[in-house]
Amino acid sequence: MKASPFTDSPYREIAQLAEAAVLDAAAYLEHAASSGAQLEVNVKADKTMVMNLDLESQRRILALLPKGSKVVAEEDEGSHGLIHSAESYFLVDPLDGTTSCKRFFGHKGGHVGYGPLVGYVHKEELVVASFYNVPLGKIFTAVAGEGAFSSTPDFSKGGAGERTRLQPPQCNALVSAGVLFFIGHNGESRVIQHFRNNNALENMYRFGGFANDCSRLAQGCEQLSMQFTVKPWDFSAVLLAAEAGLEVWLDPLGQRIPLKEWKIQPNNPLMIMQPGIRDEVFALLDRLQ
Repeated sequence: MKASPFTDSPYREIAQLAEAAVLDAAAYLEHAASSGAQLEVNVKADKTMVMNLDLESQRRILALLPKGSKVVAEEDEGSHGLIHSAESYFLVDPLDGTTSCKRFFGHKGGHVGYGPLVGYVHKEELVVASFYNVPLGKIFTAVAGEGAFSSTPDFSKGGAGERTRLQPPQCNALVSAGVLFFIGHNGESRVIQHFRNNNALENMYRFGGFANDCSRLAQGCEQLSMQFTVKPWDFSAVLLAAEAGLEVWLDPLGQRIPLKEWKIQPNNPLMIMQPGIRDEVFALLDRLQ
């Protein structure tokens, strides 16, 4: 592995900015957890949860992005329309997995993950993603064409620390696959039940937020994920799995569009999978239709 894996990438500086913003927000969240900070919880108009941690994390991230940058940020509703433009912009989820954070605030280790997520879209292509898993104490970063990496930062020294390339082992049989899924309103439960009825899965569950799902896939913990309502600020996490060698398919129950050809939407239905199980997955989906 190269000492600095993003040296030759045209997105190197963007990746450094994304990591710096994520790490600053992560340092705040780590301190809040260790000091026993009080959680202030509110429910937004769309019935999702927002906490004081989300708002302060977003403020810190935005403060570190270049002045004048285009940004789609979860807690800034006025920015959401930017996804329909062809401009380049940052994607910011200040605390991916807010509900998990509320329930497991201050816990260390385990499988549940949550934390700040920053991505970058260049001319409609997702090219950078960086996510810090607070309970795990690791940062995950992916750059288009350069791979996906994890590291354990030392906040006293700054920077991401020594990186490990994420290269999960291959899985060639769906019956050996672990599946991560989120039960939304667009048919995930029907698909999961169909797979289970065909004895096609080894196990199925969910830990934490969507970025945690993608980082787990990139590490080889599981081999398939489905979520049919991925929001734009969460969407950047798919790059972690894609750059680790998994396939990302959008509109899996319909046109089955690969990641490279997809234009980000307000809701992004997707499946992420090991290449070796793709044909089995699609054959089962065809029988569901």
